[in-house]
This record gives sequence, C-alpha cells and structure tokens, in this order.
Amino acid sequence: KDGKVIKRYVPQGLKRSGADYPVAETLPAIFAKRKGNRGFEDVAISGDEKTLYIALQSPLSNPDRKVGDPSRNTRIIAFDIASEKITAEYAYRFDAARDFDPNPKITPDEMKLSGLLWVNANTLIVLERTDDVTKLYSVDISKASNLLGSKWDDATTTPSFESLDDLGKNEINPLPKTLVVDTSKFPQIPKKLEGIALVDTSTIALANDNDFALGEIDAAGNFAFEGTRSQILLIKLLKPLQ
Repeated sequence: KDGKVIKRYVPQGLKRSGADYPVAETLPAIFAKRKGNRGFEDVAISGDEKTLYIALQSPLSNPDRKVGDPSRNTRIIAFDIASEKITAEYAYRFDAARDFDPNPKITPDEMKLSGLLWVNANTLIVLERTDDVTKLYSVDISKASNLLGSKWDDATTTPSFESLDDLGKNEINPLPKTLVVDTSKFPQIPKKLEGIALVDTSTIALANDNDFALGEIDAAGNFAFEGTRSQILLIKLLKPLQ
C-alpha cells in the first residue's frame, strides 16, 4: 500500500503530464500503437542485472487493428538500466494460431506472449500462449536482427512490420525458436499460464492467472472458470538449459 512509482517510460511523442513522478519518452514512438491491455506483460533481467528484456504481449495495431489483430509479428526489446535507453529491438514470430491451439474457434488475436526468462547472454525463454495452450520456446538473440531505429520503427513505412508474412524476404531475421515445453501434453494443467520463473537449469516454475477467481463472462453472460485456484507448477526439463 506504500508503493510508489519511481519513473514511467513511454513512447516518444506520447505527452503525459500531471504525475508526481518523472515521465521519460524513451520507447520508440511506434509503441504508442499498442493494443489496449496488450502492452508489456513480460520482463526478464540479465544475470548481471544491467539489462531488462521486455516483450509486447501482442502485435502493434500498425497501421491499425485490421492489420494488427491477425498479425503474427511482435517485438521484444532490450533496455539498458544504467542509461535508461533501449539498446535493441527483436522480431518475434508467433506460431500459426490453428497449429498452436487445436480449438477450431481460435483466432490469431488470441496468441500472446506472457512471460520471459533470461538464461544466458544469448538465450531467453519465451512463454507463448492462448488461454488453453502454453508453449515455452528458447530463442537466440545473437541470431536475430536488431530493428531499433530502422524503417520498421517508422509508422509511415508501408507495408508495416506487422503486415509482413515473410520476414526473411524483407531481410529480417526473427528470433529463432526452439521448443522447450508444450503444456498440451499435460491434461490437468490450468488455463491462462502467465507467470514463469527459473528454479534451476532443469526446473521451470509456471503460475496461472486466475483473474481473482472471478472468471470471465462467457457468450451466455455467465462467469466461466469462476473459483479457479492460483497454482504454481514445477516442470522438470528432459534436457537442462545451457
């Protein structure tokens, strides 16, 4: 209850006034096109505690939601804590929604990033999910293009980054993905896994978002998943992380 905002970082050009804490226009201006309630849901800190890695939960609405909602392209940034500046911006390519989640009603807009882990200087673990299915991918940042300051950060670029179907044809190397965990293999696992932590090189902890046990309103106007428990799950990896 005594928490205090120390500083807020917003996209360039996004003027904010009236706060009793400093507001810095640090992020690329294009990030102002984030979808409502789909901003930064994932953060990881490097082992030396000098760099934050932060992922957009969903593709930007760039140039608009008609393009952003079906897009499979989102962004992960590196933030230098000492200088308070973005140092890198990487492309992350979602799986195709219907391949990822067997639910025939699933749409691309239901694909989200909800967790990050730092493993080493080149490796992050990314939590990619729908409400029902979660997969953890290892990505190698040393093999991905740095989009920071490129034309893909310019809102006037046509076609936009979010509209691209083939990143390679546009000389963009997305973060290469290697599957680590597929929770569809565990039938009793809860929905909406959104928390992740590294216990040791062979063990990952996952936690679900139970929405305060209130659930969600379904198509009939009733609360679905009401009374869901908060849970922490430990998953033992077949192959230790390096």
